[in-house]
Amino acid sequence: MKQPLIILIFAFLFPTAVHAIELENRLPASVWEVEMRLHHTPPYDRAFNGYGKEAPLQQLILWDREWRDSVEGKLQREEQRLEIRMAYGLTETWTVKAAVPLLQKKQSSTLKFESATSSQQKVLDNLASENLNGLGDIKMKLIKDMSTRTTWHNRGGFILRLPTGNTGTPRGISTNAIGEGHGAVGAFFHYTWYPLAHGIRNGFRIESSNELLGKRKTLDGVRGYYSAGHRTDIHYNWSIERQNMFVGTELHYFQQAESRLPLGKSNASFLKEINFEFGYGNLSDLEQKPLSAPWQARLGFSRPLAGQNTPIAHRWELSSTFYF
Repeated sequence: MKQPLIILIFAFLFPTAVHAIELENRLPASVWEVEMRLHHTPPYDRAFNGYGKEAPLQQLILWDREWRDSVEGKLQREEQRLEIRMAYGLTETWTVKAAVPLLQKKQSSTLKFESATSSQQKVLDNLASENLNGLGDIKMKLIKDMSTRTTWHNRGGFILRLPTGNTGTPRGISTNAIGEGHGAVGAFFHYTWYPLAHGIRNGFRIESSNELLGKRKTLDGVRGYYSAGHRTDIHYNWSIERQNMFVGTELHYFQQAESRLPLGKSNASFLKEINFEFGYGNLSDLEQKPLSAPWQARLGFSRPLAGQNTPIAHRWELSSTFYF
């Protein structure tokens, strides 16, 4: 495979961005891989609060306000995301990868507080309806294929997220802010196991990132330095490809430590979710013979199982993959 490898993925989803099952494939030296994903997040207005209970989204956003239960109305958010991913094989074992997201976000608010003071009303005004378009935070990866055998393959590397996002004004808790602009550095490790059975694979991924110090606003409109809590993501998946059919599922868990806000405490968060994917294509035939036009289409659905201080959104992804 001594020619550029182009992966075109088109998607139109009905809930939030999905963590698609990442199938680990080694990239030969001097080969390009290009991938495009389109995500759509429909309106959502619910969240897991600080006690892990389901609550209106505004109670999560107003997490440190004693008067939040007196606020009437609804806060809704939705998002479309086009992500372009590019990878290049530096050598037979080293790869560099970049993900560039283009975002379109919408926030609608009917929140009101009849007896609000001027400072309370200012907070609600900062959550007013708005439409946002622009570049998101670019993510870079330096990947090292560590070892490969007949039944397993592992790789690791480093992560750098650049605060390039210019979409919206980042306010409040990082994971719930409608704005972008969050820098981070981290590392990851992926392990893929191929049992001695045709078409079956298991995958384990762990990523940890340290959030960098940056500037943002509180909901009161006060500018200051801010660092979101460090986070860890753990994924476990299994999949099977036989007779051109693909079926897979993945469990995802993330934990984010308490952020360093100018005021307020107790905003640590976690989320447990499950993802199902179904696909059709001829990629499984590659194990028996070379193909002139490998391809696969996949439909994914993800739902949250439990969480704390995180929005609740069911997720879909429809993708098509072609190799040239």
